[in-house]
Amino acid sequence: MRITDAALTRDKQGRDFMPFAIDVRFGGNWRENDVTGCVYRASGNLFVKSGDAYFPAALLLGKDVQPVVGVCQGAARS
Repeated sequence: MRITDAALTRDKQGRDFMPFAIDVRFGGNWRENDVTGCVYRASGNLFVKSGDAYFPAALLLGKDVQPVVGVCQGAARS
């Protein structure tokens, strides 16, 4: 796993998060950004992107979870 932006980003609710990506290797081939998402600083909650939505990371464990609106999206800068 790698952090794709070392600076914290603040979402519309004022919570700080950092985006990440996971690169996967199969044999000698690497697939970059196989999994992308973000981690929230205060809570430690992890979210992963699937399609155009972000889900709790439990999605990767096969859990039936719903997308969470507004996470991993930076607030508009003024």
